[in-house]
Parts: sequence; C-alpha cells; structure tokens
Amino acid sequence: MRTRSAAFTFCKKECHHTSSALLHKQHVPRDKGFFRPDEVIVDYLSKLNDPGAFPFTRGIYPTMYRGKKPTIRQFAGFGLAPDTNERFMKILALGGAGLSTAFDLPTLMGADSDEPISECQVGWDGVALDTLRDMEDLFKDIPVGDITVSMTINAPAAILLAMYIAMAEKRGIPRAALGGTIQNDILKEYIAQKEWAFPVDKGVKLVVDTMEFCAREMPKWHPVSISGYHIREAGASAVQEVAFTLADGIAYVEGAIRRGMPVDSFAPQLSFFFDVHNNFFEEIAKLRAARRLWAGIMRERFASKDPRSQWLRMHAQTAGCSLTLKEPINNVIRVAYQALAALLGGAQSIHTNSFDEVVCVPTERALKIAIRTQQILLEETEIPNWCDPLGGSWLVERLTDDIEDAARREIAHIDSLGGIEAAIALRYPQSAIVREAIRDQKCVEAGERKIVGVNSHPGDDYFEGADFAEILEETKAWDTFEERQIARLGQVKRERSSADVARALLEVRCAAGSGENMMPALIAAVKIYATVGEITKALQGAWGSYREPEIQATGAGVDIGQIANGLHFRRPVRILIAKGGFDGHTRGLGIFTHLLRELGAEVIYMGLHRSVTEVAQVAIDEDVDAIGFSALIGSPVRFFTKLKTELTRMGRSDIFITGGGIVRPREKKFLEEELHIGRIFLPDTPLREVAKYLVENIG
Repeated sequence: MRTRSAAFTFCKKECHHTSSALLHKQHVPRDKGFFRPDEVIVDYLSKLNDPGAFPFTRGIYPTMYRGKKPTIRQFAGFGLAPDTNERFMKILALGGAGLSTAFDLPTLMGADSDEPISECQVGWDGVALDTLRDMEDLFKDIPVGDITVSMTINAPAAILLAMYIAMAEKRGIPRAALGGTIQNDILKEYIAQKEWAFPVDKGVKLVVDTMEFCAREMPKWHPVSISGYHIREAGASAVQEVAFTLADGIAYVEGAIRRGMPVDSFAPQLSFFFDVHNNFFEEIAKLRAARRLWAGIMRERFASKDPRSQWLRMHAQTAGCSLTLKEPINNVIRVAYQALAALLGGAQSIHTNSFDEVVCVPTERALKIAIRTQQILLEETEIPNWCDPLGGSWLVERLTDDIEDAARREIAHIDSLGGIEAAIALRYPQSAIVREAIRDQKCVEAGERKIVGVNSHPGDDYFEGADFAEILEETKAWDTFEERQIARLGQVKRERSSADVARALLEVRCAAGSGENMMPALIAAVKIYATVGEITKALQGAWGSYREPEIQATGAGVDIGQIANGLHFRRPVRILIAKGGFDGHTRGLGIFTHLLRELGAEVIYMGLHRSVTEVAQVAIDEDVDAIGFSALIGSPVRFFTKLKTELTRMGRSDIFITGGGIVRPREKKFLEEELHIGRIFLPDTPLREVAKYLVENIG
C-alpha cells in the first residue's frame, strides 16, 4: 500500500514527463465509499498548484477569502422600478455588498409591458423595465459608481446595458467607472432557459458586440456571465452543466477572435455563473474542475498569456429547483448546505435563495434569512481563513478529476459536431438535458434520490398559516403591477419625441443590417426613450427571430416506462401541451410530454411564447380532448381563467383543462372548486399520481 505522501507527486514542472505512470488513475467502483491513495494520483503542480497559480484548481487568487470574502449578491426584482429600488435599499442596509437585478418575463423577452402577450406577467418574478425612465428610477439614490451591479438578462442584454450606461452618464458617472456584470449568455437560452429574440448567429453576434465595446470602453464591466445555472435547473447533470457552459464560453471567445480582438484584450472580463445543488462533495468538485478545465482551454486552445484570461471567475447560486413546496422551511437548511459548498468550491460571489421562492419572489423576512445565512458562514465559521480547505482530500480530488475528464470528453463531442452553435441546431444539448431530467425524475419517483418531506419522511405541510399570510400580504398588490406599468409607459410615450424615436429606430435597423457594432446605436436610441420592445422589433426587422422545434429525448423510453408503470389510456386521446406567455421553463413540460406519449396519447406540442388566446385557438383547430397548461411564472389564476373564458367564447367549453406549476394552495382551491378546472398539480407531485389521474379522467 502506498503511503499518503505517494498519493501526491510533488515534482517540478520540467519533470512532468517522467511521472506519467503516477498520473494514471485507476477507474474503480465507488461502492466501497472511499478512495485509497493509489486510486487518486495527482501531480501537485500540474493538477492543483497553490491558490492563484495555474491551473487555478485551488482558486484564482493567492489569498482567496483571506484577502476578500465572496460578495453577498442577492437577486431581487419585482413590480415597478420604484418597488425594486426600495428592495435594493433594504438589501444594502442588511449588509449586501452587491446588487443582482431580476427582470420580469416581458423585459427578458425584449417585449413591452403593453403588448398583448405580456398579459398576466408584468412585474411578476422580476421588475418591469420598458424605458430609460424605468432604469433611472430603478437605481435612484443607489451609488452605482461605488458598488457592483449584476443584471440577469440575455436576449435584450445589449439594450439594457445601453440603458444602464445612459442612466449613469445622466448622473455624471462615466461608463469607464461602472463595475458589474450583465448575464448576456444567449447560447444557454437556446439550450435551456428558452428566452430568445433573434436567430442563434445574430444572438451571438450581439454578445460579441458587447464584449468588444466593454473591452474598449468599460474595463471594470463583465459583458457576459457564461451561465451553467439555467442549464442545471433545466435538468442537466453536473458534468453537462460544466461541459455545455464551457462550450458556450469557447464559442464567445472564438467569435471575439474572429472579430479581430486579441484574446488577452477581452478574456479577463469574462465571468461564469454556476448552480450549486444538493450533492455536496460533487458540487465542490464541479466548481474546482470547471476552473481547471477553463484555464487549460484558455492557455492551450487560445494561447492566452495573461493569467487573468485563464481565470474562471464565478458567481454561484443555490439550486432553485431543489426547493420544495412541502415543508418549505426545510429549504433554509438546503440553501445553507448549498452555500457552504459554494464557499468551499471557491466562488467569488454567492446568492442564497430564499425559502419561499418556490411560490413567489422573496418576501422581506425570507430575504433577510437568506442574507444572514451567508453572513453566518462568512463571519462565524472561520472557513474563509483557509484557501481550498478540502484540497488534497482523496475524495474531492478524485471527484474533481472525474468531472473534469467527463466534461472534457463532452466538449470534444460538441467540437466534433462543429461547436455549440451547430450542436444547438442539431438539438443535441437540448435533447441531452431532457433525457437527464427524465432519468432524474425516475430516480425521485423510485425513491433512489431522496427529498425530505416529499419522498422521504413525507409531510403535508404547505405554505399556510403565518408564513402564507405574510406572503399574501406582501403580494396582494401584484395584480396591480400591469395596469400601473402600462400607465407609466404611456406617459413616457406621450412625453418623448415620436420623430426622434422613429429616426433612432431606423438607425438601429440600419446598423443591424450593416453588421457594425450595435452598442453606439442602442445607446443613442435609449437616450431618447425608445422602448425595449421597439428596439427589439427593429433588430428583428433586420435579423428575423427564432422558434424552437419540439425536443425529443432519445433513449428515455425505459425511464418513462418505469414512471408510467403500465398505465395506458383506454381510448384514443389528443392532448395539447402549452404554456401561456413568455415562460421558458420546460423541464416539467418535456417530461410530461414524454409521459403522455407513453400513456398512449397523441400529443400536440404547441411550443413556446404564445398568448392564451393562441392556446385556445390551437386547441380548437386541433380538436383536442384536453389541454395540459403550465403556469410557472405570472398569475396562474388569470392565466387559467382567461383560457377557460376564451374556450367558452369560441364554443368549446367541453375541452378538459388541467395543468400545474407555481400555484399557491389557495389559488389551487379556487381554480378547482370555483372555476371548475381539472386538477392543478403543485410542485413535488409524483408523476405516477399525475398519470393515474389523467387516465381516470380523460381516457
């Protein structure tokens, strides 16, 4: 048996070629629950090295948290700009060191609040932002020249960045002084989150425009946060999250180099964003593996010389998809463990989810608990005194190696398809994520993956009592957001110069057609109060738009069959699967579609970004027996009420309606007992239970 000192080879870099035998890992089963030294052979200098030294496995800074603790960056946004401004002020007062902005779905899709498809979603799950006036009110009295601000937006990210610049410059703050991040990772939208506006190549072009602009004029700004978070939330495994995220990063780097930009002129401004889930040691290893893999890619593939170009700066957020509606207070514990993993994995900033995010944007009390979770970790545990404290653990090093190796193979496969843009066109990553989501759901249904309060020690404690009363009190104004924001937008339109707006929009379209960098034209347009929707439509006039085909999960039949467990419709059944509005969360939709086909139904998959009126019309045109309607973001009561009203108006009140999503228990009761909708399925409902209900009530 090797001694511990033999497990880690401390040799100089020039001697690496002599130790290849020691670097070989024996791939052995993990069922014994531990690893031995001869199963984890690591060359310290090439695989780990000190913090701040290539390949940065142990962290990108030499002193890590001893020099600067991770930024407590809480995600916030709801209602109108003044509402979120007030919440921002409270975050800063509680000790938050940076702001992270959530936008509502119409804004995320580049649509205005007064467009028909925006109905039922304005101000829900994010702040409504239509014009520069909203941006001005959003950051009123906030010292944007002194703190960093993050904005989670993608398709219209360049437009929102232009507004942020215009807002700051109106306050006398030069763009070069602004620090922060705009997510702006459009490729993961086509892969996972489904909030797009333009064809893939044009979406990437707009990202590269912002990279070029920021490299030239905004040295403190991160123009893209390459995001694995939404990839993981859609159902990807840890390995897929790393591989697809870094493949997206490779595409942006290649795009900038084709533009003629030297790699070291822009790469130091890239940042990344990862999900932190429940598998504690795997998540720590994942973050370490991603850092090491990206450093190698930047040095070997792109010949970067500046060490900062090889850094994988990361923001980490606890896993929203791990939160449960049953026994919701358990979410506090889940978030704490996930935040600990992010800290041990070396994240530069961390967002801790609030325990009530499974039903709404965070309430004040839940937000305070989330912030205090990080503050206790950073100030009471003394973990920040140590750099990579789990470095050298046989378990963590083996997991890090395994994730890196598997992600490297996945990236090589994507390269063989022609890169991530070509892979998206082939629907490869989209299909792989749906397949993994189905596999994971099967594990939950079989009890192989435990969720306490759901399939392990099950309980019936939903959001009721004092917690739910507090949520109701705080959210009772939500139904007024749409009317108030449309009134704000109307006032801006009346006060601005229509002729100036028309000229600016023409210049935007001309710039888009000529292929030039879009940022100057966008800044000019927002300064005269052109809206997000107007600018998006001008770009679409030059570039077109994008619509995703249905995604099939190849090889998912066995897992779906186990979930269906022999159930089958007794007669031919046609079911329309649809979402209302802009919501792009399709994890459940994809699983549900495959389940219905396993049950023997003919499924009409409507696709995304359709109005409720369109859903009703397609249901009638296709002569369906039932509609499975998903309402994850926006007002479920208004969505389902409008759907039933439209079907009745069109003479087909007989079509059976069922569905689910983020529906509070009292809303569920109203929909089922007063509106007489079929059963509404809440999060955590077993799919076998859904299948049994559908077979008994539809076919």
